Amino acid sequence: MNETMIGITKLEKALYLMIPPVLGAVLGWFLPVIADWMLMIPIVPFKGPLEFVASFNSYWVSIIAAIIGIIAGLFFSQYIFNEILKVLISDQNVRLLMKEKEEMIEKKEISTVYLENKDLVILGVNGNELYREQIEAKKPLVEKAFKHHGYQWAEEDPFKNKYQRWVADHPHFPSHINALLSARERALQENQQEEAKILRKDLSKLGVVIQDDDKRQYVRMV
Repeated sequence: MNETMIGITKLEKALYLMIPPVLGAVLGWFLPVIADWMLMIPIVPFKGPLEFVASFNSYWVSIIAAIIGIIAGLFFSQYIFNEILKVLISDQNVRLLMKEKEEMIEKKEISTVYLENKDLVILGVNGNELYREQIEAKKPLVEKAFKHHGYQWAEEDPFKNKYQRWVADHPHFPSHINALLSARERALQENQQEEAKILRKDLSKLGVVIQDDDKRQYVRMV
C-alpha cells in the first residue's frame, strides 16, 4: 500500500533523541557539585538526601548519576515520541497513531481536512468532526500529503459561520448536550485540558462540533 507518513522531521527526531539524554548526562555528572552548592543555602528542602549524595566520592557519584541521567533521557525521548501524532495517509484511509493507540478513518467517510491553529481536523460527510489532534508537522507538508492522496483540503473550517456562542441552559440544545457543555466549560475554566478533550470527543459522537475561543465555547449541531 502506498502511504505517506507525516509527523516529525528527521532532524526533529534526531534532536529529540539526542537532547534529553545529553541533558540527563550533564545534570548527573554535576550532581555532586549541585548538591554541595544547594547545601550552602540556609533553608533548603531535601537536605538529608543532598547530604547523602555529597558524602560519597564525587567522581563515582558523577559517573553513576550520568548513566542514570542518560537512561532517564532516553525514556523521556520515547515518551515524547508517543505524545507526537503520526499520520499515515493512503488512497483508501487515514491512520492516526498517538500514545500507542491507532485510529483509522476510511476515505469514503471523510469530506474535508484542514488545520485549525496546530490542530489537524478531519470532518465527516455529514459535517461531523471525526478527528481533532495537535500535529507537529508544518501546514504545507500536511496539505501536500492529503492532496496527493485525493482528500479534500480546506484552508479553514468550511462551517465557520454556523457556530453560535454557548451559554448555560442554551434553548437551542437538548438538556443532556447542555449538561456536557457545562461540564466542559468548567474543565476549561479550571485548565483541565485532558478532561475538556475527552468531553469534546463525547460531544462529537452526539453530533456537536466545538470551537474554543479564550475558554469560550462556540457550538454547531450536525
